[in-house]
Amino acid sequence: MNTNIDRYLLAEKAGTEGVWDWDLRSDTLYLSPRFKDFLGLPPGDSSRESNRPNDWLSLVHPEDVDWLHASFEAQMVGLSVPFQIEHRVRRADASAAAKPHWRWLVCRGMAVMDDSGEPIRLVGSVADITDRKHAEQELRRSEERYALAAAASNDGLYDWDLVTDRVYYSPRWASLLGLSPSDLTDEPQEWLGRILAADRAILTDAMASLGRAEPESETGAEAAFQVEYRMRNAAGAIRWMACRGIAVLDAAGKPIRLVGSQADVTDRKTAEQRLRQSEERYALAAAGAADGLWDWHIDSGEVYYSPRWKAMLGFEEAEIAGFVDEWFNRVLPGDLDGLRTAIGLHLVGERPHLQQEFRIRGKGGQEMWMLVRGLAVRNDKGFAVRMAGSMTDITARKKAEQQILFNAVHDSMTGLPNRTLLLDRIGQALDRNRRAGSRPFATIIIDLDRFKAINDALGTSAGDRMLRIVAERLDVSRRVGDTLARLSADEFAVLVDEMDDAGDALEAAERMARAISRPVTLAEGHDVVLTASIGVALSQTGYERAEDMLRDASLAMYRAKSGGRARIDVFDANLRRQAMAAMRMEADLRAALEQGQLCLHYQPIVLLETGAIAGFEALMRWNHPERGLVSPLEFIPLAEETGLIAPMGRWALGQAVRQLAAWQAHFPRPVPLFMSVNVSTRQFRDDDIVGAVRDLLDAVPIPPSSLKLELTESLLVQDPDECRMLMQSLRDMDVRLSIDDFGTGYSSLAYLHKLPVDVLKIDRSFVRAVSTGEGNAAIVQVIAGLATILRLDCVAEGVETADEAVYLRGLCQYAQGYHFARPALPEAVERLLAAEDEHIALPASA
Repeated sequence: MNTNIDRYLLAEKAGTEGVWDWDLRSDTLYLSPRFKDFLGLPPGDSSRESNRPNDWLSLVHPEDVDWLHASFEAQMVGLSVPFQIEHRVRRADASAAAKPHWRWLVCRGMAVMDDSGEPIRLVGSVADITDRKHAEQELRRSEERYALAAAASNDGLYDWDLVTDRVYYSPRWASLLGLSPSDLTDEPQEWLGRILAADRAILTDAMASLGRAEPESETGAEAAFQVEYRMRNAAGAIRWMACRGIAVLDAAGKPIRLVGSQADVTDRKTAEQRLRQSEERYALAAAGAADGLWDWHIDSGEVYYSPRWKAMLGFEEAEIAGFVDEWFNRVLPGDLDGLRTAIGLHLVGERPHLQQEFRIRGKGGQEMWMLVRGLAVRNDKGFAVRMAGSMTDITARKKAEQQILFNAVHDSMTGLPNRTLLLDRIGQALDRNRRAGSRPFATIIIDLDRFKAINDALGTSAGDRMLRIVAERLDVSRRVGDTLARLSADEFAVLVDEMDDAGDALEAAERMARAISRPVTLAEGHDVVLTASIGVALSQTGYERAEDMLRDASLAMYRAKSGGRARIDVFDANLRRQAMAAMRMEADLRAALEQGQLCLHYQPIVLLETGAIAGFEALMRWNHPERGLVSPLEFIPLAEETGLIAPMGRWALGQAVRQLAAWQAHFPRPVPLFMSVNVSTRQFRDDDIVGAVRDLLDAVPIPPSSLKLELTESLLVQDPDECRMLMQSLRDMDVRLSIDDFGTGYSSLAYLHKLPVDVLKIDRSFVRAVSTGEGNAAIVQVIAGLATILRLDCVAEGVETADEAVYLRGLCQYAQGYHFARPALPEAVERLLAAEDEHIALPASA
């Protein structure tokens, strides 16, 4: 073996490669000194096989080691062809913390077989090819860069061999003319023949000068040129081309080859032509322009003012001399510094151009707004020596802008400040209030009572005139320094500033109320008396934001309105707690709708003649997780106000109809049980009640006549025509309609008989009068008689005693109330129905 190693060492000294010998029987590996140097391994004893294969393989790049293993294994299974593989290695003596530095090796090897043909050794050599690989990589990058540059370039390349008179035209050169490479030969005439005859000499003269030294040239013979000329493309259109070329000269200075590029510059040439035309148009336009022109020679201070510049200010040609003071002395003092600063910044180069708005006095002393634009002309050192520009009269635009700003913070109808400006004033007052020694202030909200009804009765034009009259009265009533604003259609607000105490705010509120309450005589001859509900919020409460103070004044106003209108109320902490409680209840109610906390209780409606259950009224209940059952009187008004009543009502309608279908199936009657469901005003108008009922009847198998929708009188009087249309659509589906709490609203007999109504429900307040002996008991007879005349069913609500039931038996067909049964859950109702069926069935069984 040592003899082999000696040979390896001698061979290695004669070449540049390292050698290796892997004994497969002992799994030892001989690495020559040069190979160890490649790997950064210690020299060791070069006469012994002192290494293991892993000493080499552990240093191979992870992406290459599998390929190297595969080459070895192919030899071990008997492949007789030697292998060659390139792989990367790192040096073993490199720092473990440093980023690996990979070197490329090419490994060649083959297997050595024993007498039986089994591989016993793998031998081979390695060479460091890192420099070659890097050169190849750089070559690829260079080729990629050239390919990308050529692909991205808009220039067409050419190479003209002047000796053979043959030309290479690149594909891009051909495509610039709308040709394909196959359309061209390598003749120069393909190029020269397409140049316009008038321009052909431009190229040929430039080529003829190549290699010829110009007398004034310091660099000797000319070897490059750049010219522009026109060519015809494949379609016959004329295109401008920019041609660049450089000549390869022989030893005698004679051109033997011409290499260069050609680019289509038609767009640029067109733009240049248009620019010239534009400059000509500008010169003509400037002569007749509405702007004034000026030209300032900075060194001498002389200024040229065009006749229009002078005329804009009202001066004749001879009335203004050619000095800059003629301009600056007329600028308003408050704007002069800004103008000088803008000019100075442009002159020193900090701004690319001059553009500044300023005010100037005209000949008659009037104040005018001007916009000046200008551009400096600089010398070769970059210093401004001249500046020219224009001056435009923008007075009209400025007035329009000021009007827009005014409109943004003022009410268009009354001219009063709007909510935005009021909030700003309140914010300023709050800032002052935070300073020691400041005086208190108050915010007052004024809401006109029942203004919508007056507006509907008299028309919007009369309503607008009333609002303007009220605004004028309030403006006269306010103190100097206080702010009066219009917040919405019939809502005003006053900021009462610099008060001595709360009494000043109340006095101001009462003064406003008296001003509003004086009769208003309109042009139509109507005398109208208005009242207002007024809320007051005092700064002593302690506010951080203007919005909070305005909100509290609104809360006080709503309490005044709910307390009977035409009142003044002052905000207190209890009012805020009530508002917060209402907000919490609204949030809880929304959660109740989403989380299934709502349920329906059903109150039986009985036939007074027999006492049998004829149907039910579905009544919504809220099973609050903390408070238990919440009274409908507490949450139904809130649902109406917030709009939640629409989804709640739709849910209740579907729940009640499905429950009715189940009862009709389990407790069949000759006349099916019916279900009365309350429909709110908002649900009836805004929730497509007709579509909802139609979809429900299509999905649930009940006789449509067994569904009765209960509507309030107030709903019917708001828009009788629209109500009649919707009610008729429901009635066309055979759904029955009831008027709930009849007699408590504003029903009109003039239209009652026109509405498709089936049932009148007598309010419990009239039924209760039967027991108490009050005069309202007679109203029951009137309503029952009216129902008989109109051929309507009549239902008495709130029957609580046997006397009331006896009294009503001859008047009404149906009744409901605690005397018969309380509202109950479905399980309890089913027991009532089962007991009633059992009672009816007893005689038959006997």
